[in-house]
Amino acid sequence: MSNTESRRYDVAIVGGGIGGSILATILARHGVRVVLFEGSGHPRFAIGESTVPETTLGLRILADRYDVPEIGDMAAYGSVRRKITTSCGVKRNFSFVYHREGEAFRATECTQFPALSAPLGPDVHYFRQDIDAWAYQLALSYGADGFNHTFVTGVEFDSDGATLTAADRGEFRVRYVIDAGGMNSLLGKQLDLRVDPPTYQTRSRTIFSHFVGVEPFDRVAPPSSEHKMPQALSQGTLHHLFEGGWVWVIPFDNHPHSTNRLCSVGISLDLDRYPVHEDESPEEEFWAHVNRFPTFARQMRNAQAVRPVIRTGRVQFQSRKVVGDRWCLLPHASDFIDPLTSSGLSITAMGVNALAHRLIDAVRTDDFAPERFEYLETWVKNSFAYYDKLVGYSYTAFDNFELWNAWFRVWTIMTLYGSNGMMEAMFAFDRTKDPAVFAKLEEAPYRGVQAQDNPYCADLFGKACLAMQEYRDKEITVDQACERIYTALKQSGLVPSSWKQTDSTERSPATSLALVPMIRVLAWGKFRSPEFVRGQYLEHGLTEMLSRTGTFYREELQKGAAMAFHATRDLLLTGNRDWRKVGGGRRTLPAASETPNETASVADAR
Repeated sequence: MSNTESRRYDVAIVGGGIGGSILATILARHGVRVVLFEGSGHPRFAIGESTVPETTLGLRILADRYDVPEIGDMAAYGSVRRKITTSCGVKRNFSFVYHREGEAFRATECTQFPALSAPLGPDVHYFRQDIDAWAYQLALSYGADGFNHTFVTGVEFDSDGATLTAADRGEFRVRYVIDAGGMNSLLGKQLDLRVDPPTYQTRSRTIFSHFVGVEPFDRVAPPSSEHKMPQALSQGTLHHLFEGGWVWVIPFDNHPHSTNRLCSVGISLDLDRYPVHEDESPEEEFWAHVNRFPTFARQMRNAQAVRPVIRTGRVQFQSRKVVGDRWCLLPHASDFIDPLTSSGLSITAMGVNALAHRLIDAVRTDDFAPERFEYLETWVKNSFAYYDKLVGYSYTAFDNFELWNAWFRVWTIMTLYGSNGMMEAMFAFDRTKDPAVFAKLEEAPYRGVQAQDNPYCADLFGKACLAMQEYRDKEITVDQACERIYTALKQSGLVPSSWKQTDSTERSPATSLALVPMIRVLAWGKFRSPEFVRGQYLEHGLTEMLSRTGTFYREELQKGAAMAFHATRDLLLTGNRDWRKVGGGRRTLPAASETPNETASVADAR
């Protein structure tokens, strides 16, 4: 192959993080000639460390739809620990504890929402430097070409594609460009795509680092007999809430099998309430906020940062367009709202799912018209607009615990229906093994994230947002806002009978998403829910959940038996033939442009 031919590709992806690498893996799996550029190199520090149910389900959908089972290994803590790295933490819940400056945490001022449990979960605290490096290596193993420590310095577009210039690597010719570069998006700068300043209502900044010595909050907080949360607060992502801000505590060491001593801690602040004071260093400001809240300070009393504390300016960024002629921005390169609700990875998974089959089809048909990718433009933007309202009004809710207690229940209902729409597609695939079933996720009412496309969910969300807006504008009181939110929940018909969303005294209104409680929810949906729920959500899953549970436990037992066998063998024997079962060449299909029938089942699943 000539040097010129070796520099020609169907798709270039600029940015080798988790989103760019997953997309590269899928494209390479289906015969697309893809090149992946990563400027910083691997491993490297990154945040965006907490998955949510829609991330977990989104990764499983990508694995099934595009026949890349390794992507499914990223979805749940157990498979991450067994097959990728032991440096991640487990996420069994979202816990929120409310603080008043100078006062100890009050045991009755906390809320909790469960994350997914087995067989679909638990969710994960990603130690991103390991996860991203593994995802990059996966892309290469499937046939993508990768250039680590290589910055793309410019892109020139024409009617047939683009020419990329890479530092110390020269020029590359491609038919399409994906920007997966995050906030430092190459195309965002070169094509002047950024909206400056962003028009989002959320205005926040962050101060963060990784630490050793962070105590599990359960050791310093009142006992569970007082706070009444069903799960340990340290077994998930812990959020310390206070007026004008919040703190994330994401432990990577909260599972007995974890080999990582680190914990990610970051403080997010309303930029208008807490402007930056340049005469105070990031470390000084970080610890000043920690020491405002005595119980949180006890949790951090032995903590020591292992890397410099980073302080940002406003974290929100926004782009005028997501797609253009021969290019597309992945969601995390297009816009960002705030770390609250851990929405970034879920929108990325949604975006990769919608983009991958369109690109495979575009390569097969040699049709890269922008109209083909218009769905991305619409629903990526809609998703960020939704999260802007969700997060922006969350900062408003931090004014008062009871206001937060009401507002967060709306998010839990949106999470239920957003996740279940994805489950319905997964269960359909379980029954049919036909990837075309995933096309349903790009039809009403399943488009976007968090059930935003469902008119009943959108009505509930709109009523709750209006109450929050009127409280923020001092038109109604806290009590009036809470009453309107609970009324909207009661009247929505969306609350499963086993959940206690309308009872303000039940601060963990959905106690668990484990198998038995989830079966109760599915049974309500199938037999007792309103007709507008029964026809579109919670319709299937009893048989599929039991089947997946059997598969989950069979794999767990097989893995345990295999580990015991290898340990015994190595104790008694000198040699082995493990080399026959590991490593190997690249996994890929023939070029998509040469074998249209090979990719038709995926590309047509639109």
